[in-house]
Amino acid sequence: MPYLIYARDFDNMDAQREQIREAHREHLRSIGDKLLASGALLDDDGTTVIGGISLIDTEDRAEAEKFANDDPYGKAGIRKETLILKWRQRWWNGNFLKS
Repeated sequence: MPYLIYARDFDNMDAQREQIREAHREHLRSIGDKLLASGALLDDDGTTVIGGISLIDTEDRAEAEKFANDDPYGKAGIRKETLILKWRQRWWNGNFLKS
C-alpha cells in the first residue's frame, strides 16, 4: 500500500524554490519507479505553488519518511508542514477497484 507525502510550503517561497528546483527534480528521479505520481499543490489562483504531493510505492514508512526528509525543498526550509500517510486506492478511471 503506497504512502502519500503531502507537503505544505511557507508563503512567498517562489525565489527559493526556483533556485533549487533541479535538485528537487533529481531527488524525485532518485527513487525511480517507486515514484507513482508527484506534483505541485496550487492556490485557488492556479498559479501560486503552495506545496506538493508525492505518491510513493512502498510498504516501508521509514523509506517514505527518508524520501520526504531528503527533499531539497525541505532541507532548504521551504516546507512548513509534511504529512506522510498510508494510501489505499479504491477508485480508478470511473470504477471501484476490487478489495
